[in-house]
Amino acid sequence: MSADPRIGWPTFYAAKLSPRRSPVGTAAKPLPIILDTDPGLDDALAIAVAVARPELKLLGVTSVGGNADVHHCTDNARRLLHLYGADDVPVAEGAAGPLSGPLERATEIHGESGLGATKLAEATRPLEPGGAVALMVRLIEASPEPVALVPVGPLTNIAMLLRGFPHLAPKIAEICLMGGSVGEGNATASAEFNIYADPVAAEIVFASGLPITMIGLDVTHHATLGADDLATFAALPGASAKVAAELLAFAFARAKEWGQHEWMAIHDAVAVLHLAIPDLVGVARYRVVVDGTNGPARGRTIGDASDYRLKRDRLEANCDVGLTIDRERFVQLLVDAYRTLP
Repeated sequence: MSADPRIGWPTFYAAKLSPRRSPVGTAAKPLPIILDTDPGLDDALAIAVAVARPELKLLGVTSVGGNADVHHCTDNARRLLHLYGADDVPVAEGAAGPLSGPLERATEIHGESGLGATKLAEATRPLEPGGAVALMVRLIEASPEPVALVPVGPLTNIAMLLRGFPHLAPKIAEICLMGGSVGEGNATASAEFNIYADPVAAEIVFASGLPITMIGLDVTHHATLGADDLATFAALPGASAKVAAELLAFAFARAKEWGQHEWMAIHDAVAVLHLAIPDLVGVARYRVVVDGTNGPARGRTIGDASDYRLKRDRLEANCDVGLTIDRERFVQLLVDAYRTLP
């Protein structure tokens, strides 16, 4: 008698990888990007990659409250750019808190300042006037080609941009965000921190109709650095790499305090590198909606990749979702970036 083919069916839909739809820069034609960030230990490495990769043209950096309060995040962004020799990149301060709901911070991981115990030299370039959204508008309008937005913190600034300036949509090439998960969260069992911190903003972004890539925990929890990698950074000659090693050491110590392994997921750098390296991250097409209610699933990114359900309900996928990454290559790309920085 043949075995029942239904036995052993998974309780989830196993999405198949598909060709990426997001743009990718080249050294000959760098992709213009705006990095919206809440530095943040892993944000520091993401900013380094955005500065170092020749396939990307970093037009500007905007801050948002998240890993620390927005003033610390702004100061961290300016100081990190100064450390990386990128004082020419404009910085503007963005939203201090979410569009609605309670203020969320991740200082238990990143420290009160956002950068652990690290002290960086003062930046020389002043803040841009008018705030984050005003800077994004100026940069997008001035760019001769569409700009990719790379939000790696709560999505408040991006939602305000889309809501206030819908006419700029044709000039936005992509929103490649770090946030969300089609599996388990980290801020709660349901929700990843960046989405949980402002689910109302996330709802606006995912419903915008713009091209989106969600680089969430499904892929970033495989993009890790450990003790051996810390030693590699510490051995590099530049001051930037020494700071990276110091930040990693702080992250490992905090993880140990919380009873976790001594390693760190470099979440935000994955979103940046996805726009520079065409085959680093494997993606699948999903329809993603955000739970903006106040229940236990608040901030959950609900992903559906079932062709049957989408066809039945006359729905379409609205984003690429990162699922796989070559970790060894990812680590090497980070090391290579810091080799080029002062």
